[in-house]
Amino acid sequence: MRLIHAFVPLIGAIGAVASQPTDSWVFGDSLFYLGPPSGNSRITKATYSIMPPAVPSGAKASTKDEVWVSVWVGASSSAGSQDYDLYQPLFNWSLDQESQGCSASVEEWCVAASTYTPDGQVGQDYVAVPQNTTVDFEIAVEGKKVIQTVTIDGEVVSKQSDTLDAALQYLYSSNECYTGSGSCGTLAGYSIKNLTVTLSEADTGFADVLSLDSVTDKNFKSTDGGITWHADWIKVTSIDFDSSNDTEVDA
Repeated sequence: MRLIHAFVPLIGAIGAVASQPTDSWVFGDSLFYLGPPSGNSRITKATYSIMPPAVPSGAKASTKDEVWVSVWVGASSSAGSQDYDLYQPLFNWSLDQESQGCSASVEEWCVAASTYTPDGQVGQDYVAVPQNTTVDFEIAVEGKKVIQTVTIDGEVVSKQSDTLDAALQYLYSSNECYTGSGSCGTLAGYSIKNLTVTLSEADTGFADVLSLDSVTDKNFKSTDGGITWHADWIKVTSIDFDSSNDTEVDA
């Protein structure tokens, strides 16, 4: 999905409003941001699990331009520039799921491997995620490729291979809304569990470049001298997409 132009670890409130502009991308301010590793070290793999929250409440749309909400963790060589690829397997939801190419009911999320490129989004077909289901994700560098793998109950449901445009240095999360001709409502909180990040070379200070914005984590640490880093969970808070207290707008 669309990147915010200047993605920074801490997003400031810009004064509360009751709604957001139509035809805009709105980013929730509850996120984590990790990177870059020191020296010549690079991110070579990230794995994590998410049980998506209940679908957004209070969303509204007209028939002319459908709203959608997306939840993702992505890896990139840049800190948010749209000139570089963002490898971002994602959850997506809309009041009109069919308009997004997903067969899920309005009470379910869709999921797919997907990459945001300077030329636009490149992704696989959406797959419905049954309610109360944990989805496992892997983003891995293999040679000059980045492989995204999405798994449900041990079965691979979505997979994508992309050319690695540059060494991966950043991993970050986002909660994104496209307002279309309506509003996206409120997204409930959820957890990113068993986050494991593998580096190409040891970086004993990698935890120092983990930024948390309205999220909490547990035990982001390495037990092998700085190659592999693990957090039991990162908890994301509820986001009201219609309030600028919780969001930043990229019109």
